[in-house]
Amino acid sequence: MSEQRRGTFVFQALLLFLFAFWLFAFHTGDASLWDVDEPNNAQALKEMMVHHNLVVPTFNEALRPDKPILNYWLMWTGVRLLGMNSWGLRIGSVAMGALLVLYLALALRRLYGDQTALLAGLLTATALHSQIIFRAAVPDPLLILFVAIALISYLRGYLYPEEERRGVLITYGAMGLATLAKGPIGFLLPGLIIVIFLLLRRDLPSLWRKGHLTWGIPLFLVITLPWYLAVGIETHWAWDWLFIEQQNVDRYTTAMQGHRGPVYYYLVTIALALLPWTIFLPQTFTELWRRQGALLQKTPADAFMLVWAITWVAFFSLGATKLPNYVWEAYPALFGLIAARLYAALNQTQPLSRRGVFVSLGALLLVGVTLMVLGAWLVPEQIPPLGDVAYLGFPYIAAALLALLFAWRGLLLPVISSLGAGAVALTACLVLLTVPALDALKPSVTMGRIIRASEGTQPYAIATWRWFEPSFLFYGGRGTMQVHQLKTLQELQRVVADGQGTVYLALPVQDISAVRAQLSKTLRVRELYSGYELYSRKYIALLRIRTSSHLESNAS
Repeated sequence: MSEQRRGTFVFQALLLFLFAFWLFAFHTGDASLWDVDEPNNAQALKEMMVHHNLVVPTFNEALRPDKPILNYWLMWTGVRLLGMNSWGLRIGSVAMGALLVLYLALALRRLYGDQTALLAGLLTATALHSQIIFRAAVPDPLLILFVAIALISYLRGYLYPEEERRGVLITYGAMGLATLAKGPIGFLLPGLIIVIFLLLRRDLPSLWRKGHLTWGIPLFLVITLPWYLAVGIETHWAWDWLFIEQQNVDRYTTAMQGHRGPVYYYLVTIALALLPWTIFLPQTFTELWRRQGALLQKTPADAFMLVWAITWVAFFSLGATKLPNYVWEAYPALFGLIAARLYAALNQTQPLSRRGVFVSLGALLLVGVTLMVLGAWLVPEQIPPLGDVAYLGFPYIAAALLALLFAWRGLLLPVISSLGAGAVALTACLVLLTVPALDALKPSVTMGRIIRASEGTQPYAIATWRWFEPSFLFYGGRGTMQVHQLKTLQELQRVVADGQGTVYLALPVQDISAVRAQLSKTLRVRELYSGYELYSRKYIALLRIRTSSHLESNAS
């Protein structure tokens, strides 16, 4: 590759990075945190910062063994730059998403060529699920990025001898960082994918014959062991034990928090998550199936990507707990395969079936119509305050119709451009219209604002009755303040004492009368707020409860 061509490619990749960063950052910090994961992570970070301890995660002053440390460090960096707010907490995820797009463009270039690599980055940036995961203060963006780096670096090192040592070191280093982000899954699944690929190639001995384990394992341990040992020693190994048992073994063998689904669960979620590019998956897999006999020997990169995607999805399909985020790490492989198929059609080496293109675009049109119908009918019925969101179907409908026009004329590049524009338009609709409307249905932010305005620096306690979301603790609490989740109303007297005469109680509106009737005569109650809550689909109220002596002392 000439220096001029390489420079042009790098410039295009950087433009793609800037586009992805802008797209993921667009109004990302304007919305409040989404229960339950974001405020859980944010409150844990808040408590760690107050304790000046960035080793042991806690939530509500109890050990939080849900996730390892790397995402907390990433959020800490954002908070130091932008403050303890949605911008600061989420900017790290935005950066990880944009870096993933840049990495795919740069790393896939040698495997698939310039245009396919850039196209894979563009598909990643504009897919529907990207607009969710890379806008959230969660550890998934870190895991996604480092798994992609680990697997693609290994593939390049395997295929190109001059990159072997560097590729192996990057692979084990990335797996180490992935393990700090999400736990054992960061090395177990990438390792399984590599082993399956080598078994299919009948080349498993290359793992130890070429010294990969000798180079890689020490690097992996140097990255991962210090923190896992530190948190273990500081908590007398309680954190490590709970993390392995509850968050890994139990989460895989039993459906936690009601997150269950059938074995085909991810076939449905992937079809939605990759929109609008899902429509090209049938043509992509049809072409791979046609070449199945020669795939491993003639196009090992395609074979590796296929093993990557199938192994990751199959592993979580067999698990008991199911969430759409669990298989995101398979998407870079799918985006690479779709991009390769589209570029082969663009340069006319393997044209897409004309009929297949029309069927695919018709399917996208149907998705848009379905979104419009559900937005106009089901959403107002299920979430009345949100109202009609039929507009969410328009971007896909417009993109599909425009793409059909171009497809009729045999112009594939404008078809792809139309779909990309539709994806960006849907993001704009979600961010500018839907998210602000949903944000108004999350009362924790408003309740927290009321509490801060009422108390200033004065002491108080917070409690909940028959309702709880972590965001109430994050927005309503101060520092390492705990939220008291009442089991009986008799506990209120103790909580009032804990708050030195003042407690703010969040509860369903329908329970206010019963609560008032059971309170002691020495307590004074005032309703400060009530509003519809998105998650419980109930009206939630905020009561301020004070002792009579506290009111008298304030008056004097």
